[in-house]
Amino acid sequence: MPIHRNASRITLATPLIAALTTVASFGQAPGNPAPSQPTVAGDPAGAPGLKPATAAEEPPTEAEKQIDAAVPKVAALKAVSATLTQDVWMLGRSFQVKGRYMKAPGSRVYLRLDVAGLPGSTGTMLQVSNGSVLWNFQKLLDSQSYSKLSVKPVLERLQAPEVDKQIREQILSSLGFAGPEMLLSGVRKAMRFDQIGEGDLDGRPVWIARGGWRDRTGLAVPEGRPVPPIGMLPAYIPSLATLTFDKENGWPYKLELRGRPETMLIDNRAVTLDGQRIAPRITGEKQEKQEPSDLLLVYSDVKFDPSLSDADFAFQAPPDAAVEDNTDILLQGLGRMIEAQVQQKRMEAANAAAAAPAASPAKPAEAPPAAGTPPTAPPAAKAPK
Repeated sequence: MPIHRNASRITLATPLIAALTTVASFGQAPGNPAPSQPTVAGDPAGAPGLKPATAAEEPPTEAEKQIDAAVPKVAALKAVSATLTQDVWMLGRSFQVKGRYMKAPGSRVYLRLDVAGLPGSTGTMLQVSNGSVLWNFQKLLDSQSYSKLSVKPVLERLQAPEVDKQIREQILSSLGFAGPEMLLSGVRKAMRFDQIGEGDLDGRPVWIARGGWRDRTGLAVPEGRPVPPIGMLPAYIPSLATLTFDKENGWPYKLELRGRPETMLIDNRAVTLDGQRIAPRITGEKQEKQEPSDLLLVYSDVKFDPSLSDADFAFQAPPDAAVEDNTDILLQGLGRMIEAQVQQKRMEAANAAAAAPAASPAKPAEAPPAAGTPPTAPPAAKAPK
């Protein structure tokens, strides 16, 4: 039951937890959902979200302007630690994701996520970088996997002037180096926030933005059919978004995605033998058909500029573990991507030059008269007859 194709690109490989992705992954395996699998792309062109910008969108609302302003503020935080939880209720089932996120200078990051509450299914995802090596560990039931990536050569390659800034940020996000700022930018792209208000959360002033899906492209019902372009969405599809974020530093404390209650109006007038309604119409009674889905993502115990040590970012795979080193594969992919960008820029420059109007040939300058040559007198005007 894919919920939204934009949302499905937000993976658990980032500290989003991805309330949106959880919806998508929940429907991919009915009865046995599992967290999305973080990946280290061998070819960055295949990484999530690496697509050209689409056509211009409608002007941002005041709420979206505040969200846009919050993204760079969160990215600029040098050190932070937080506990995070995500409670999911959908289609009569519930489960919870619990985790821990830390960030420190020197490309040090830590993210652990544990899924609980699913009968017969548990999962753990861990990403940790000490600034030199980025480790990825995944456990699903009895299956475990380890992979690693040398951080320094990859970061150096990404700093090449040929790498577009947007693509650089997307690759860093797909690797896990971007933080909750990607939660903000992810829901900002998928949802249209048209309401905003002020509030207070544990003594800190916050913005509270509300909205819904930007469009219905990619939304589908369990049978795979697209939802109607207009009208009410089914209650199991989260359609109401509420985002609470810090007014000062932009930190997203809470994101709730909730389905709109689905009701039907019952006409309780008496019916004759031929099917005709009789007696005055009585105000219809509302009968709820489905309980709406609810996904709540919360960052709690958030500490800015905490005291973090190297021990907080230490990890080592067991000696007998099979570890996959993805450094060379990623560097080769980056090389291909950079070469493709260079070729594209050359083609664009050549096309621009070919499309430019040809310059008019310059008029040759007249040679000056030789020295001593009297100037030529202009022809005399003829007298009128």
